[in-house]
Amino acid sequence: MGTTGHHPGSSAAQAGFSMVEMLMAAFIMAVGILGLSALQVMALKATRGSRSLSTAILVAEQVLDRAEMEGRLSWLNLTDRNATSPSLGDLSGLRYITQTSGTPLVDSFNSQGRPVLAASSDPLESETRYTASTTRIAATTAATGQLSEFTVQVTFQDEVNSSGAAVQRTVRLTRVVTHG
Repeated sequence: MGTTGHHPGSSAAQAGFSMVEMLMAAFIMAVGILGLSALQVMALKATRGSRSLSTAILVAEQVLDRAEMEGRLSWLNLTDRNATSPSLGDLSGLRYITQTSGTPLVDSFNSQGRPVLAASSDPLESETRYTASTTRIAATTAATGQLSEFTVQVTFQDEVNSSGAAVQRTVRLTRVVTHG
C-alpha cells in the first residue's frame, strides 16, 4: 500500500519560505539599507566640508598670488633702471605691497571663491561666504629690494557636525614675497 502523498517532515514539504522567514529577511534587509543611507548622508556632509575647505584654500592662494604679483611688479620697477613708461613708476594701485605692516586687509568672496559682486541679484555672486584677512609682517631688506611675509586667514561657515549646525572654520596660509 504505497502512498503517493508527502509526509509533513519530508524535504518536499519544506520547499517554500514561511511567513516568519520572509519577515526576518525583510527586516535584516531594511536594517542594511538604513545603514547604507546613513553612510550616504555622512559621505555627503564630508564632501560638502572638503569642498568648502578646498575653496577656502583656493581663496587664500588667490590673495597670496596677487600679493606676489604686486611684489614682482614693484621689484621690477625698482631694478629696471631704464624704465621710460610712466605706468612702471606709478605703483599707487598696489594694495598688498603698500599695506601698512600689521594692519589687515579684508576681502569678501562668494561661495564660488570669487570676489563678491554686491550689485548682482544672484545670491551665489552677491553673498559673502569666505572672508580673507591679509596681514603683512614688516619687511626686511635684502640685497635688492625687500622681503615681506604675508599671512592670509580665510574664515567661513561650514556644516560638518552631526547636528547640521554651522561651524566656523579657518584656513591660514603664509608666503614670503620679494618686492621693491
